[in-house]
Amino acid sequence: MLTRTLFVAFATVLLAFLPCTRGSAQVMGNYQQQNNAASFDNYQPQYRAIPRPAKITDNGKLEFTINSLFNKTADSYLAIFSIFQAGTTAETTNSAMNGRVNALVDKLRGLGVADEDIYVDMVNFLPTYAFETEKKIFSKKTLTEVPTGFQLQKNIHIRYKNPELLDQIVTAAATQEIYDIIKVDYQIDRPQDVYVELRKMAFEYLETIKTRYAENGMRLDTMYFTTAENAWVTYPGDRYQSYTAFASQNLSPQQRGDSNVEQAKKPTLRFYNAIPANDYDLVVNPNLLEPAAQFTYSLKVQFTQPERVPGVITEVRTQYYLMTPEGELRPINISKE
Repeated sequence: MLTRTLFVAFATVLLAFLPCTRGSAQVMGNYQQQNNAASFDNYQPQYRAIPRPAKITDNGKLEFTINSLFNKTADSYLAIFSIFQAGTTAETTNSAMNGRVNALVDKLRGLGVADEDIYVDMVNFLPTYAFETEKKIFSKKTLTEVPTGFQLQKNIHIRYKNPELLDQIVTAAATQEIYDIIKVDYQIDRPQDVYVELRKMAFEYLETIKTRYAENGMRLDTMYFTTAENAWVTYPGDRYQSYTAFASQNLSPQQRGDSNVEQAKKPTLRFYNAIPANDYDLVVNPNLLEPAAQFTYSLKVQFTQPERVPGVITEVRTQYYLMTPEGELRPINISKE
């Protein structure tokens, strides 16, 4: 009777959780829902740190890994725009290009961008050709390639500190028919300071581990230990991913019939997918809101017990002596029985 009661209670709880599991897909977002629908069985995290599990090797060595993550917002940003200009002569092409560039630079100055934060990069200057038909008497027509003009491309690099300024920069560029923003780089002034802080945190955390082990009777500080480390950084430009969110109707063969089905073009969307913090022991700035440079540092530690020296058994023997009146010592054998 007791077994049956427990079984019924378990079944009730299981049914209560089923709707929650099914309804959580919308909370995950369309990207996660799409990925799961595509290949749930083969899903693997897109980014994982060095595995953390501690292990004891066959020779009695203890090793584990401390992973740390530092989310660092950019100190400045670098936006790169591409400018294209075509013309019939080299002079007119270059003059038109310089006019657009100078007009944009003037607008950037009005936005507070200093001249030292603007750089114009010459990319290429190429002549263009077309085929001209040449007719000859008593022969086939000939196609001859002749120059028709020039194409000039320059890139303008713009550095700024306030991320909200980018909208105004894009608007200023659009007034000069500059629409191609190639990329935006996130710049960190002193990345070495971040690695110094991560290394310091990892070794401090190692000391807390030693303390906890000692409280449980295992003195790691009496062992020999070796370390290895690994560090890297990923910038937001490498963390944007694309997906397509849509729901299409599935047509049965009867519904399809002999009709041609034309599917609408679905937009491809992009979003910033930061490295998750679940694989890390130490995280600085975990509540990430805006895209940031993500510095990671991994410290691998291996402890080795000192070689045990076999114990030496010392046998203690007692010998009694009798001193004679003449000052002579004579051994006396005393039986333990």
